[in-house]
Amino acid sequence: MKAYWIFCFFFQIIRCQMLIGLFYSNLTDIEFANSLSVSLLQTFADQITLKNVLISSCSDILHQDGDIQAIIDLTSSFSLAECINSFASQIQSIVISLENIENSYSDWRFFTHYSSKAHQNALSTLVDFLNWNKFIVLSDELQKQIPYEFPNKTVSFFICANTKDQNLADLFVGKAIKKIGTRNIVILADGESAKWLLQSLKEKNIFNFGSGVVLGSKSFWGTDENGILAYVEEGLENSFDYISYESLSCISFIRLILNFSEGQNRESLRDLLEKETFEHHPLPRFSLLNVQNNKWAKVGEIFHNEATIASQIIFPGNSTLFPNSPITSIPISMADGDTNPGFPDSAYGSAIKWGANYALEYIVTSHFFDGFEFQVVHTDCGADVYNATFAFNCFSKVKDRLGVGFLTSYATSACVGYINTLRKFNVSIPHISEFAPHVELTDEAMFPEFMRVYKEQRFNVGVLFSLLSVFNWKHINVYYINSLPNVAIYNYFEALVNKSNIKIENDRNERMINANYRHSDFERYKPWLLKALNSNVRIYILLISPPWLFYFMEDLYDLGFRRNNFLLLHFAKVTFYTLTETDPTQIHKLNELFFNCIIIDQIDWVGEYGKQVKNSIEKQHSSRGDALVYRCFSFDSAMLLANGIKYTITQGNNIEDSSILNSNLRKQKFTGCSGTVSIAPGSNDRSTGLMGVFNFRWDEKQNSLDDYLVGKYDWGSTQLFSFYQTIIWNDNTTTTYPSDMIMEGECPFDEKLIEYSTKGAAILYGFCFFVLIIAAMATCFAWKSWKHIRIVNLSVKTQAKFEDYLEHLIIFINFLQFLAMSPDIKEYDEYSSLLAGYVALNLNWMIEKNKFWYLTYIILGAAGTWIYISLNILLAVDAKYSFFIFYFLGDFAQTLVLILGNILFLPIVSFLISIVQCDQAIGNELSNSFVRWDCSIFCWKDTHLYIGALSISILIIYLPLAIFLKPYWNYSNDHINIRVSPLYLISKAMLQVVIVILNKILKPFNQSLYGFIYIVSFILFFLILRKKKFYNYHRCNLWTNISYSALIWSAIISSLYWTYPNKLDNVWFALQYLGWSSMLIAGIYMNCKYYPSLLDAGKQFDISLLVRFSFGKKVSAKEINKVRQEVLCETNFVQNELESKENLTER
Repeated sequence: MKAYWIFCFFFQIIRCQMLIGLFYSNLTDIEFANSLSVSLLQTFADQITLKNVLISSCSDILHQDGDIQAIIDLTSSFSLAECINSFASQIQSIVISLENIENSYSDWRFFTHYSSKAHQNALSTLVDFLNWNKFIVLSDELQKQIPYEFPNKTVSFFICANTKDQNLADLFVGKAIKKIGTRNIVILADGESAKWLLQSLKEKNIFNFGSGVVLGSKSFWGTDENGILAYVEEGLENSFDYISYESLSCISFIRLILNFSEGQNRESLRDLLEKETFEHHPLPRFSLLNVQNNKWAKVGEIFHNEATIASQIIFPGNSTLFPNSPITSIPISMADGDTNPGFPDSAYGSAIKWGANYALEYIVTSHFFDGFEFQVVHTDCGADVYNATFAFNCFSKVKDRLGVGFLTSYATSACVGYINTLRKFNVSIPHISEFAPHVELTDEAMFPEFMRVYKEQRFNVGVLFSLLSVFNWKHINVYYINSLPNVAIYNYFEALVNKSNIKIENDRNERMINANYRHSDFERYKPWLLKALNSNVRIYILLISPPWLFYFMEDLYDLGFRRNNFLLLHFAKVTFYTLTETDPTQIHKLNELFFNCIIIDQIDWVGEYGKQVKNSIEKQHSSRGDALVYRCFSFDSAMLLANGIKYTITQGNNIEDSSILNSNLRKQKFTGCSGTVSIAPGSNDRSTGLMGVFNFRWDEKQNSLDDYLVGKYDWGSTQLFSFYQTIIWNDNTTTTYPSDMIMEGECPFDEKLIEYSTKGAAILYGFCFFVLIIAAMATCFAWKSWKHIRIVNLSVKTQAKFEDYLEHLIIFINFLQFLAMSPDIKEYDEYSSLLAGYVALNLNWMIEKNKFWYLTYIILGAAGTWIYISLNILLAVDAKYSFFIFYFLGDFAQTLVLILGNILFLPIVSFLISIVQCDQAIGNELSNSFVRWDCSIFCWKDTHLYIGALSISILIIYLPLAIFLKPYWNYSNDHINIRVSPLYLISKAMLQVVIVILNKILKPFNQSLYGFIYIVSFILFFLILRKKKFYNYHRCNLWTNISYSALIWSAIISSLYWTYPNKLDNVWFALQYLGWSSMLIAGIYMNCKYYPSLLDAGKQFDISLLVRFSFGKKVSAKEINKVRQEVLCETNFVQNELESKENLTER
């Protein structure tokens, strides 16, 4: 190689006039340097002398010949470029740079390419000319600064490293580019990378009709795809790779130097070059190139920021239209016509598809899939009836425009016919139906391109059969139509009946009606129907689809059937079909027999989302005849297709690949207006679907019949049917089957719809905070009012009273109530949890539905009674008003104070807060939240609104009165020896309120954190009262402290239990009872060892001793001493009572 450079150097000295130094380094592409040298020698053979110099450091530059008139810098090094600049300034030599080395500028350095700003202006001019407001820029790292100057346009910018890996390019385009939806793309990478990117754009079906691709100046070589547009530096149009591109730019600049070098010194040459360049870059002028007929052709230029077009531009797909749409259109098709070849046009084919049409609008307005829109091809190849010839001729005209998916007919015959017809054209795009319940279509192997958002109708018939058992209907008449779907349904139903005690009364050979039944067929079946009419069987199951069902029903009416002797059970909604009837006479007949019939069908318009969709469709189609039957499923069918397409695109796959799209459609699971929508594995049916019991009633608003959802069917529950509306029977009564009609069922909605209600929780948290404030204020006020009361220790033995034993019992009750509020121990200690739950009325797992409301009324009554008693105590109501109830309650005031104010304080507060605990819902609105203990009652409306308001009002009044009067019972009772510290009672009440509130708002979400705060609350409680005595009796203080210690121990164990996932129930149970047993043994020991009993449970002193002594009878000294001690005890008791009375009076 070195010999080659030496040969070239001596050869050029003899022939050339201008000495040009070609400086290169170890970073230089030698192949490019060699090629450039050869090109320069071939082009300027008699005009230049080329000296090739290897530069390793700045010292190599300083030793170069000062006669060099121009330097070509190929070093690709910033530091060497700086040295070259310094050297060129010394010898006044022009530096020619082929690349824009950042921050390397001097008066002597000139660049062969246009500036980055010029390229940016050219791109901006071209984008404006094409009217692109949204586009994608794919750039290599060297040009990443170009696309940042588009403030008024939406630019998605990607820096893509140079790659020759087609798989990597496909993955990048599929995952990152295609999902944006914009098909206007600018590529600013080098030609080789641009080639791979273009191939990926074709592979992912982005480069096609309606798209636009613009290549930057160095991107255009290596591709000849028709429709590509490129802007190229003028003079470089004939480059065919990177080497030729750079060589031509260098040759062009040297030619400019040679034109001005004659007769000029070096400094004047530089000045002339500065005038002929812009900031040392060539004056920008771009050529617009376009691939037409697989060849590049110049179609215009960009000069002075203005695009001039000289000839027609061709875009991808051989289109001449400017591709300026900011979004990608996805073609799909929809069978929404009404034509029935050979029959009257359908009255509801296109109307059912209103749901799908609204879904396509919703996708745009809700930004479901930004960057994309659906372009619908509407077909009318048979709505309800399939005719092979008609369908073939119809589809032959649109087969190439059906798009990636087909929203097929709701009718089974049409669906099967469409599939078979399109197979003849080798069209296998997915078919999605909102109905088409034929059992044959369930088979994925037979119809792999088909799926439906509706369960196969045998499932409906199975639910209908179950309903017969619910109402204890054992005698029925059945008719079915002789068509494949209906025969299959009947065979399934008959098999169910044969396994039960239900009897089909009409003969087996008198059940099948001809397909396409008309009024002219009536005479044939009249004897059968008369026999059925005289059989006194009222329950009729008609497995006949509309419109033949209506013809049959009209004939039944003419025969004498009326609503009082005819109750229809049907397996699908018929609302829409009945509303399409226009003859008043026929309407009357249908209304008579359809009136209050029972229909089994899948539930639509589920949840808040479903209601919103329904309301939107109703606003668009509000006339009387626009019933909404199956339009919800039509909406969901379109959303299934949209979700599958979106998923396929985001995965980087082609939606045009029917097998991939079909597979992805079957993976979808989303919330539609009919609940959770997904396709069952190995089937074409919907995997889940809420089944409802509908009552066909008269709608006063529409002045027609309409179906009302009165119950639901839950196949996974032990109780199959749940009714949450009264069924109005055919005789217009609601009591025909009262014992079977009123049943307590599951929630009246799909439990999968349950979500956390932020609005309901906000009300709960706000109310709890308000309760806490009231409790704190009442505690402060009560503390201040009772703080001067001091208790005197019980120091002498005295006679025990019944009330003393109550105080001991209250300690145990207090322990159980706090235990019920601790972190759940039910998982490993069910019995203790059960006992505590009953004492505290803990509702988490014990009380629900009717029991909850029964207890609600009891609690409200108890709290109301307490409010009266409190007012009676404070205002002496019974003394002011001579009414029986006041006297009656006044007499029991003390007992009720103990029960309602002390023992039931925690349960009442907890229960009244539970009434407003509505933090679960099935929608976003507050009225969608439901009572935690009875999910059939929705919050803040109807009954709950009144009960909730009453509960809040009573609790706000009850709470401060109960806290203030906590010590009242203990200090107003003349017979009690054990006195309790008022401050302890008041503080304990505040602690109970805090624990109850934490139990409601924190425990359901984090048992461990709740347990920690529970323990801290008790510790703070002890710290606040550390110098206060709880009782005047040491044994009570002992067992109170032991009970609180046991509660803390239990809270520690349960918190650890909920913290660690490996729950060994027996271990936790043993630890809890080990701690409790240890505390119990220690308490018994201390109770006997250090705290002797001061309450004597013995008999009262014997009066007879005094009588015998008075009459001179012999009485022993021992007996007299015993009487003396008893009298002394009684005296001390009376003295203590008088002291407490004085204290109470003083207070």
